[in-house]
Amino acid sequence: MTTLIKVRCNGAGKHVNEVDYEKSLKPTVILRGSPSRVADADLPERLNIRCKECAEGEVIVTREMMLKHRARG
Repeated sequence: MTTLIKVRCNGAGKHVNEVDYEKSLKPTVILRGSPSRVADADLPERLNIRCKECAEGEVIVTREMMLKHRARG
């Protein structure tokens, strides 16, 4: 299952980044063939990730964005 969210950076270019937030949270542990997931209660308030296009921008993924994406997928 992909967990990609498209988010704009806060730099001058406002570049669109695809962020895999599940991968950014922590390494996935596999037990008997099924990957583990971070519980909704354990999600951080926000993730700050460097922009892939520019050196000045940051991509900010909030808990609400992660929960909304989980509900859709």
